[in-house]
Amino acid sequence: MRILEVNKFCYGRRGAERHFLDVIGLLSRNGHDVAVFSMRDPRNCPTGHPEYLLSRAGFASGDHTGPREFAKGIGRLFWSFEGRRLMRRALEEFDPDIVHIHNAYHQLSPSFFPVIRYRGIPIVLTVHDYHIVSPDKDAYHDEVGTAYWKYLRIGRDPLPKRILLVLRAYADRLAGYYTRHVDVFIAPSRFVADTLIRAGIPARKIVIVPHFVSEEFLPEAGSRVRAEVGPYALYAGAVAPEKGIGNLVSVFEKLRYPLVLAGRRTMDIPSSRYVRYAGDLTREELGPLMSGASFVVSASRLNETFGLIALEANAAGKAFVGYSVGAFPEMIENGVNGWLADTDKSFERSLEGLISGRKRLPEAESLRRRSRERYGADRYHRSLESVYRDTIAKKPAQDTMIRPSSA
Repeated sequence: MRILEVNKFCYGRRGAERHFLDVIGLLSRNGHDVAVFSMRDPRNCPTGHPEYLLSRAGFASGDHTGPREFAKGIGRLFWSFEGRRLMRRALEEFDPDIVHIHNAYHQLSPSFFPVIRYRGIPIVLTVHDYHIVSPDKDAYHDEVGTAYWKYLRIGRDPLPKRILLVLRAYADRLAGYYTRHVDVFIAPSRFVADTLIRAGIPARKIVIVPHFVSEEFLPEAGSRVRAEVGPYALYAGAVAPEKGIGNLVSVFEKLRYPLVLAGRRTMDIPSSRYVRYAGDLTREELGPLMSGASFVVSASRLNETFGLIALEANAAGKAFVGYSVGAFPEMIENGVNGWLADTDKSFERSLEGLISGRKRLPEAESLRRRSRERYGADRYHRSLESVYRDTIAKKPAQDTMIRPSSA
């Protein structure tokens, strides 16, 4: 099968990108011919098709190097001539059987969706966040729904950014990028599927395929990063305010227990003698830190669409401690492979119980075995390949498509 994999970043930036790269590797190892459509960046993994990479752009902090890329990033919220041109080239030269999109907003722009649709090539989209049904990628707000202007009342982002996000949401809905052009939405959890249905996505277009744990996640050697000396907890993910890092630092300061933070940092970390920031690590660099940790923790109160940190913790034989939000309850069973809390107080009690020894950690091999059985790569590949084949079998004929403009 010839598959065009699409994502705005092509390096291990966050969980969505790690999954995207894992999927590419898994498909390639199983004999599929895979090409990548993404954005140019010096941190990119090799793609084999550099001609299908858009120029760099973005308006968020760290996503641009100057005014030109900043302005281009705002423009791509709504349209990209370059993206449409390069997508036409990719479709003509690579001639995929199916296009698998992860995150295209806003660095790539979904304005190339109609180009794919016109050629009669089916599109599947893995839902990594809520941008397809909400101005806020981190959450779907029932009080907003499709009245996107109501998001202006929610103070999560500065007002200028909220205005841009609301305009983007209305533009996407008007163009029908997701409702008209995507054939199948791959939800990584029941929580996501239910949210999409509540937001108006037809249930018949949604399939649930949980993410998988990469067999290459924990390398045996070769990392320049070594585990800490003595016991410590590990947080691996975005070191950002919305992930509850401030609260996490406060709790470990109170418990007087070492915590190591690893991930892309977009905030100043509160000073604490018990907390160390290890840097923005590659998966290979993270492996030894995960292996040496006593347990893995997250203080995120966001409705995570899957929670790759919990999966990777269990795959490494570590218990996971977090909040009972989003998809976490589908993955973590209290006392079996970790603990989930409903309140700040119960979160702190779970941590204190682990640290004091009153809560017993599950056996490492038991956690690894459970993770392989439920989230193994082979199982994921069979499910994904089935989605591809079913979608291709139902693809519309090319002459039923509306021809997009040549721009």
